[in-house]
Amino acid sequence: MTRTIDDATVDELGARLYDAYRRGTPLDPATLPDLTVTDGYAIQDAVTDRRVDDEGAVVGYKVGFTSAAIRSELGVDEPAYGRVLADTVRPEGRVDAGDLIDPRIEPEIAVKLSAPLDPPATAVDALAAIGAVVPVIEVVDSRVEGWEVTAGSAVADDALGARVIHGSRITDPSALDLALEGAEVRRNGERVATGVGADVLGSPARVVAWLAAALADRGERLGAGDLVSTGSLTELIPFEPGDTIEVRFASLGSVTASRA
Repeated sequence: MTRTIDDATVDELGARLYDAYRRGTPLDPATLPDLTVTDGYAIQDAVTDRRVDDEGAVVGYKVGFTSAAIRSELGVDEPAYGRVLADTVRPEGRVDAGDLIDPRIEPEIAVKLSAPLDPPATAVDALAAIGAVVPVIEVVDSRVEGWEVTAGSAVADDALGARVIHGSRITDPSALDLALEGAEVRRNGERVATGVGADVLGSPARVVAWLAAALADRGERLGAGDLVSTGSLTELIPFEPGDTIEVRFASLGSVTASRA
């Protein structure tokens, strides 16, 4: 896709999305132009440039649109990524969601790279570059009112990222099959969803290989130490005040988030 908006519009929309993020006040979708995914990444850059002063450096990436159903709904043929900033990565426990708008959660398998990964890369190459696997709950949010997003506006909105809540267990990737790693989501003690690693592009390793290529296309590189949250294993789960979400993984342990 090509870019359809000029630099001034990118900066203006970046400022508006950043303000919505900072204040917890959503934008009216009717006030946004029809954005391509390329437009979205340009705006995402502008938002990130503003956020780093408040939330620290970029420490990794979150990948979305890993479900074929979501890609079909949004009219795209590949996933998308957002950036994870240092202060948005939190240990499991209580989540202060006072500055969020309408948060939801996604159970995900996150990996930390021990070596850079450059394209062309296969899932096998990605596995070789992964140094650790961590169970996470990703808290997602939409800075566009009512979650009325398009592919372009979702990408602009950091692929809907908000927080990455990590468990305490760190696992050697050689000790498990990422594609077969299962997860069960419990909301206030009730099982509400299940998923498996193969639900994200066939394997989280394939997601990492895709991300390496996507970043290279934009002149960036997936580097050693980067954290990658590889996509939701289930549909979005509501995260209301007072909720406790526990994700139990087959081999990775569990991770819990409670909303104040």
